[in-house]
Amino acid sequence: EGGRVVSLLLPARLSDASHVAAAVLRRLGVRPRPRTPSGQYQPAALFTDRGVRVVSVEGLLSLASGSGAGTGHYGGGAARALLLEGGQWLWPPVEVGHAHELTDLVAPGVVTRVVTLSLKPLVVEVENFLDGGENGHIIERAKPHMAKSGVALKDADKGKAAKEFRTSSQYFLPTTRDPTLEKIDRRVSWLTRIPISHAEYIQVLKYNHLEHYSAHHDYFDPAAYASNQQMLRSVEHGAKNRLATVFFYLNSLVGEGEAPESGGGQTNFPRAATAAYPDGGPPVHDYFDCSRGLSVYPQEGKIIIFYSMLPNGEMDDYSLHGGCDVLFSNATKWSANFWLWNKPYHFVDPARRRATKELTEEWI
Repeated sequence: EGGRVVSLLLPARLSDASHVAAAVLRRLGVRPRPRTPSGQYQPAALFTDRGVRVVSVEGLLSLASGSGAGTGHYGGGAARALLLEGGQWLWPPVEVGHAHELTDLVAPGVVTRVVTLSLKPLVVEVENFLDGGENGHIIERAKPHMAKSGVALKDADKGKAAKEFRTSSQYFLPTTRDPTLEKIDRRVSWLTRIPISHAEYIQVLKYNHLEHYSAHHDYFDPAAYASNQQMLRSVEHGAKNRLATVFFYLNSLVGEGEAPESGGGQTNFPRAATAAYPDGGPPVHDYFDCSRGLSVYPQEGKIIIFYSMLPNGEMDDYSLHGGCDVLFSNATKWSANFWLWNKPYHFVDPARRRATKELTEEWI
């Protein structure tokens, strides 16, 4: 609905699918973004509908003929290609409640469902992504190192204490030389279809009674850090940024049959689209208010993925989110962030190189 057919004449000897992507965008009148002072925006890219990157014209033609329809770790995709202007894969939301089913991701023969919770911002959930042993392993590895969380202060917030925004504790847990964490690294990469070379280490979080993190964005808006030259260089003045957050719930706060809201600890997206605000919620004035938008409650082993960038590579203001108060006086919420960037990050080790190579070898 609302689509149109676009015809292209391409040179017979063309072999690189990126040239096809660029030609389609030119035909549609979409101009590439200019270089920033310290980097180039990601070029557009083609993918199968299961997120396998299409890098060759031969691979693209295999989709057109049907021979490449089942290509990829999960197989079974339709014979079509998706062009994403931002150059990285995001799971197509389709509609709230839609599920992409992936086989063999968590274990052989097991079907994993990627279920859409929100279209704006794009939020999906995956239940039973981690097992009990993995949850416990992350917590035990991080426990001795937990310290009060800090924040990267925007220009407007300089001079304020981190506790004005965030009262949790945290630890960045390296995934190196740990077979359990390396296995999780690989699984996150296969789920998101983003090379693990683009990931930070796991940020493990602990929230005690009434601890929280006020609503914030995971991306770094260059305009908000205009006086911080180090930050501007690290995000290449906007060309490089956090694309997706894979958020782990490492324990539950309520027992079976209890209402999840009674324990609190939810991840709240105050500007998420709702029946009252189908185009997204209004700007937020109370950054500690968890009563609006979409709330996702802790459930051991579950993860959510929310995207800080749109498919075209722009920052998504509606991805504003916060960690809400834990309501039980004797409860502790354990969770973890897994941040993935739209370009390679600098936390790379031999295991991550192997996992990245394994993923990229499936590109067609």
